[in-house]
Amino acid sequence: MILQQFLAIVMIRLIYVNGFAPLREGVHKAASSARRVVSTSLKATPLGQIIRLRGPVDSGYGRGGKKLGFPTANLPSSFFQNALEAVPTGVYLGWAWIEGSEAGRGIPQKAAVNVGYSPTFEGKENKEKIVEAHLILGETEMSDFYEETMRLSLLGFLRPEQKFDSFPELVEAINNDVATSKELLDEDPYYKSFKTESFMSSESWIGKDGGDGKSSWEFEDSKSD
Repeated sequence: MILQQFLAIVMIRLIYVNGFAPLREGVHKAASSARRVVSTSLKATPLGQIIRLRGPVDSGYGRGGKKLGFPTANLPSSFFQNALEAVPTGVYLGWAWIEGSEAGRGIPQKAAVNVGYSPTFEGKENKEKIVEAHLILGETEMSDFYEETMRLSLLGFLRPEQKFDSFPELVEAINNDVATSKELLDEDPYYKSFKTESFMSSESWIGKDGGDGKSSWEFEDSKSD
């Protein structure tokens, strides 16, 4: 089991380091295999393509905060199934932005994001692949933002999604994911640079690869430094 998990991580990281994230043919281009990795950290792998999503926050399953202590902002699976079709399941790091002017909104927030089916919840797994973003707020206080619009930029891959034998093991893994995401988004120049990109602050945004004014997405080749 440990060997299988290790090989899965190696395979996925080799895919991303070489820029060949498996994306839908005819819609998304893989970055050049000669692309130089822009982050020197071994704790996460920069994506060959930046994944940008925008849509209303769904109520989700209510498990992240109540059962695990990590509340998540979920994007509706019904809006993003086409976008997520070829995105590997796993844990990502990136920046989130809740639109609006109330406390905690209108500013970039660090995020650890799971894309997948939540397999540890045996018998209650997600029926569809979904996006669950845990916003790393620190001392920032935010009221619930269900049905408000979130922008999400996924930049790096941390680990594959996996089924844990117990919830304490899952909680430990999530703690590590959050700590690593916070560290890299605070300190790594590559990941930090996306904090001020126009996607986060433009008055209006519609992704070029699909969707509409309510929810949309795009995949953009990452650039070497």
